[in-house]
Amino acid sequence: MTFLSPLSLLWLGLLIPLVLLYVLKRRREERTIGSTMLWEQALRDLRAERPWKKLIPQIALLLQILALVAGAFALARPAGVGGVPTGAFVAVVVDASASMAAETDGEARMERARDIADEVARSLPPGGRMLLVEAAAQPSILAPLTGDHAALDEALGRLAVRGGSADLEAAVALAAERLQDAPEGSRVLLLTDAAEEGEVALDGRVPVEVRLVGPAEGAPVENTAIVDADARLRLGEGPDRADLFARVRHWGAGPVDVFLTATIEGRDGVVASRRLTVEPGRPETVVLPATLPPDAAGRAAVVRLALSRVAGGEGMDDDLALDDVAVVPSPGARRLPVFLVGPAPSAVERVLRADPQAELFATSLEQLAERDEDAPPLDGLFVYTGALPAAPPPGDSVVIAPEGDAAFELQLGEEVEAPRVVTWDEADPRLRFVPLAELHLGSLRPLVGGAGRTLVETDAGAAVASIQRPDGETTVLGFDPMRSDWPRQPGFVVFFRNLLERARQRRAAGGVAPGGLGEPLRVPAPDGEEIAVRTPGGVTRAARSRGGLAIVPVDATPGVYHVRAGGKDLFALRSLLDAGESDVRPRLTFTEGGRETEAELAVAREHRESWPWFAGLMLLFLLAEVAWATRRAKRRKENEGRSGKPGRSEKPGREGAAA
Repeated sequence: MTFLSPLSLLWLGLLIPLVLLYVLKRRREERTIGSTMLWEQALRDLRAERPWKKLIPQIALLLQILALVAGAFALARPAGVGGVPTGAFVAVVVDASASMAAETDGEARMERARDIADEVARSLPPGGRMLLVEAAAQPSILAPLTGDHAALDEALGRLAVRGGSADLEAAVALAAERLQDAPEGSRVLLLTDAAEEGEVALDGRVPVEVRLVGPAEGAPVENTAIVDADARLRLGEGPDRADLFARVRHWGAGPVDVFLTATIEGRDGVVASRRLTVEPGRPETVVLPATLPPDAAGRAAVVRLALSRVAGGEGMDDDLALDDVAVVPSPGARRLPVFLVGPAPSAVERVLRADPQAELFATSLEQLAERDEDAPPLDGLFVYTGALPAAPPPGDSVVIAPEGDAAFELQLGEEVEAPRVVTWDEADPRLRFVPLAELHLGSLRPLVGGAGRTLVETDAGAAVASIQRPDGETTVLGFDPMRSDWPRQPGFVVFFRNLLERARQRRAAGGVAPGGLGEPLRVPAPDGEEIAVRTPGGVTRAARSRGGLAIVPVDATPGVYHVRAGGKDLFALRSLLDAGESDVRPRLTFTEGGRETEAELAVAREHRESWPWFAGLMLLFLLAEVAWATRRAKRRKENEGRSGKPGRSEKPGREGAAA
């Protein structure tokens, strides 16, 4: 128990004068009495040398002491561990990283954090409010400051593991910002398992309390995980032969024997399996040769890799189950159709044809317009040269030297001769390992408009820009590469290979934008259309598209998510594959103002302030003391009335005087 106003305990000092009232000698007064024998007791008291008498236990004194103690405790405002003062606010920040799905002592860490947050919500004192923040890769507020228990219960129900790492520092800063003008005694409560490497600098604007919902530091953990996985084509052995790569790590006291099994999603049978022994701290890399034929509709296979303790099983029965499964597309999914619309520059076509997994198809705008409306949409990378359609196709596309006044959402400026490259976005994956300092352009039509993001800037304007859409992206080159020295530079080949790889990854991912485990699916679909998602657990989720995109919340379950949207069957692949999250030991350190802060193990629950109970006890004791004193006085009067004798020479005892 802690006291929010400990100085109020000084009121207990009144116990001293209260007791003195009961041990000091009684004062005398003159009275006429009927016999000198009544003076004997008074004479014995007067002959005493000390000014006080022996303390005799009395019910009135006991009740007065209890009332005083209860009153002092009520003024000191006792509260349980983490108690919230009356009218104060508390912001609860819950770690939503993948490691929070791990179990400690048979209970999931996220469930423990939810129970503690629920206890805080139920323990809010009068006037108190609570803020709930979910700390994922991007922190979000699940419940604003409120004292509505129903709203807090609903928000706690939406609290879930989101996968990947959590930005705890940003989440605490967000909570502290919302509590800047909060009443005195407000605080931030961070619930985390600290299962990450590094240091978190806590925002010092409001008090921050860190409580661990995982194991204590140094406690034993046991977890085996797939931390990386891929499928590669076996060259020279046919289009369906592949090598399955997996890296397995183990955290525990000793080595563990596991089985790694590969199956094809949606089909029966095992395509490959291997038994291996994994030592703690020593990752094991496994290569499984396999045959991965497409299905009857020609769709490439999706491979499911699973760890188990027995052959043919699934699951390790260890601390974290999310990392026992991984799904990867087969190499057949990397085959990328490329549609050349218009006369592509010869240098560009050579780079595209050099990719062994790219299939080129030459076509024109007229031929595309003549396609039957009922025909399935073309799925691949579109490369436009010159003339453009009114709207970009679904998926990824590239525009080279566009004609007219606009390239989709971008306006085309007047042609400029010999512009000079000024800057380029080296962080963009398309420009990775693409130096442009020595690039000399013959001419350029600058790309203008806020709809695109500039990738390459010249002194005349943007030369390369990107248009992002829910269902893909368009890369626009405002110049003809053949009228420059770019085709003679290595960066030219790397740039177009990066474009191919980017489109290939998006297509292999099933048509849904890649994302982390537990993150909502971002499904492209016509505006207003309802889509359906079937999760790996067999649960169907529905959402409606707005602005060409449907956001579908899903649980952190690894596997294949089957999507029906826009008349097409899509899918999304989700796996953890994160060694940092699979290491479920507490490793984070917390600092505030440059000094390290201790994190408490979450063993105690929140309690409301208990001063109302002590105040009630004080009133109860006072009422009992008044009733006792009244009863004694009434009984004395009744006795005097029956005896008919005058009172004693001395004043009746001072029991109850302090009352």
